[in-house]
Amino acid sequence: MCSCQPDIYRQGFHRAKPQYRIEKTGQMPTVANENSGLATASATPTFWTHNDSGGRPELYEIDVSGHLLTTWSLPQLMNKDWEELSRDDRGHLYIGDIGNNTNTRQDLCIYQVSLSSDSSASLPKKITYHYEDQRAFPPERSRKNFDCEAFFYAQDSLFLFSKNWGHKTATLYTIPAREGHHTAIRKDSIRLNGMITAADISPDRQSFALLTYGKVFFFGIEHGQINFKHPISCLKVGRGQVEGLVFISNTELLLTNEKGKIYKISRR
Repeated sequence: MCSCQPDIYRQGFHRAKPQYRIEKTGQMPTVANENSGLATASATPTFWTHNDSGGRPELYEIDVSGHLLTTWSLPQLMNKDWEELSRDDRGHLYIGDIGNNTNTRQDLCIYQVSLSSDSSASLPKKITYHYEDQRAFPPERSRKNFDCEAFFYAQDSLFLFSKNWGHKTATLYTIPAREGHHTAIRKDSIRLNGMITAADISPDRQSFALLTYGKVFFFGIEHGQINFKHPISCLKVGRGQVEGLVFISNTELLLTNEKGKIYKISRR
């Protein structure tokens, strides 16, 4: 599962390892020992994270060494299965309560919270959605393709990447990044040798990255079109069960794994 060779052969990725350096930068604090999603904070290279299924409804601001800087409690929210974080350019974070291992959930939602100085006084907004092609809850085993742990914000939309249990074809869906209930529209799909656990878009909006258990896939964005049509490279990262990914610059990303280790990927 960790080899890039099948994806290089099948999808036309280039091997990225010679172009990148991977180094450990720190260890997550105990309070974030089940961390999942990552999003940059205003004081980059600090970042926000949260714990996954059943954790406290809290966000933690952490630096690249693993020092806890801020704890942001959101008692009005419930962490049923928080999996991903993203940030827009208007001072909002998007918290994805989107984990759906059993493919039975009909309450999938993404919370929009404000990062402004008076954010404690503003109520989170709730974005709910359903997948346009899901007909059964759950579907038969071979069609259990409606789990999701990865999305990012771009172009006033949220781009969601499925974590498929029925087959290895990952699907890209989009929904508007605004309050209300929406239909997640299927936009593209690709067969990858691994299940997607995180995603992010570069600050210059020229590329995006998908994380699987042990690999990072890079895609180009041409003419503003976000899809799978421009594969760039596949980077084997290992480092255990990696589940969090975020760009901190156009040439650097942070990764975290299930043991709380923090790694930086830098393009040479």
